[in-house]
Amino acid sequence: MKSKSKSIIKTLLVSATVALFHGSAKADVKKDFSLDLDLDLGNRGASPEVSKGKQPIIKNVYKILRSGEPKLIAGHRSHSSHRSSRGGHYSHSSSSSHRSHSSHRSSGGGSHYSHSSSSYGSGSSSSSYVTPVKTAGDYTLGDRTLSSGIHGSDVDQLIPYLVRYYYLKDGVVSKKGGYYVYDSNVVNAVKHFQKDAGLTQDGKLTSSALTTLKSWSASRTTIPLGFRELSASAETSGFDVDELVQLLINAGYPPDPAKLKKSGAHYVFTDDIITAIKMFQAYNGIQPNGELNATTLTKLKTFMK
Repeated sequence: MKSKSKSIIKTLLVSATVALFHGSAKADVKKDFSLDLDLDLGNRGASPEVSKGKQPIIKNVYKILRSGEPKLIAGHRSHSSHRSSRGGHYSHSSSSSHRSHSSHRSSGGGSHYSHSSSSYGSGSSSSSYVTPVKTAGDYTLGDRTLSSGIHGSDVDQLIPYLVRYYYLKDGVVSKKGGYYVYDSNVVNAVKHFQKDAGLTQDGKLTSSALTTLKSWSASRTTIPLGFRELSASAETSGFDVDELVQLLINAGYPPDPAKLKKSGAHYVFTDDIITAIKMFQAYNGIQPNGELNATTLTKLKTFMK
């Protein structure tokens, strides 16, 4: 019964409101008239609409309070779908989070559509990407210029090159945090390489110096005598063998010139050179085993010119 009463009251109010606007509607009979009422009848009350013709829909012009008194709401247009006076513009739908218009037509009647985006009332937040700081293990050889004190995976990758080309002995480099350190041994090795390659001898390994090192040949390394073990079976050759031959000649125990061999520009360590070493050792109070040990080498270097 209560619902039926509300429906009757609702119908009467609609009729009364239409009558109020009937006089103004007569002034221009060519124009249709539309009206929307919100009777505020509670949660179960529907929002009745009276709509005629193609004029803009006006919402909440009259609101009927629970006391029964009408309340006039000055010309508020709905944001849900209103048209401009020229009929070509659709505004955005309004919500608590304020979205920008996703598709509107220009007032000139064209088919222009704006971009679709959502902008919230709290303001759009932007985050800037921060490049993570590299740790010692993140570096690859060539990522940075290597200099004294640096340690990391790139130094680990450098060491085999210096060992391969006889600039550095394996196992002499210090470590830090599990990685090789670019210590004084490495600095000296790089300086030696730079001298052989005709580069500035500052001990720093730049990307250009690294490119040269990667394409290096051991035959170009000025290996000092005593740096590596010489082997007749492996036919070791290089600057150190050249130096040994010259020292034996200076000491008066030269190898047989007819038996000397060369590989490229360098002498090859042969059995005939070993024989010359034994003779030198025998005449200088050293056990004649043909090994180029520290005692033999020290004594030979006294004959350097």
